[in-house]
Amino acid sequence: MSGSFDRYVSFKNCDWKVRSERVMARLQRHIDAAENPFWAYFAQKRTELREKQGLDDLRVLHNYLPTLRELLEDNGDLETLAMLEELEVNLM
Repeated sequence: MSGSFDRYVSFKNCDWKVRSERVMARLQRHIDAAENPFWAYFAQKRTELREKQGLDDLRVLHNYLPTLRELLEDNGDLETLAMLEELEVNLM
């Protein structure tokens, strides 16, 4: 099999990339606030996973879904939590 494989072919017309970027943009607020050591770790792992393994934001979010969900609930960030859960239900 030659060429690249698009593992998101079933997500055609779902805007998964834009939706993932929106969630990451909202998570950036938590990363910048640095109120929990996890956020620095998450930012570092995101960079590593993207650069070294070629993973996109949807996959990075999926890798940390339970922790992200818990922290967003604890912080009362229900809007970002809803966006994350929508990604989970529709695209993960």
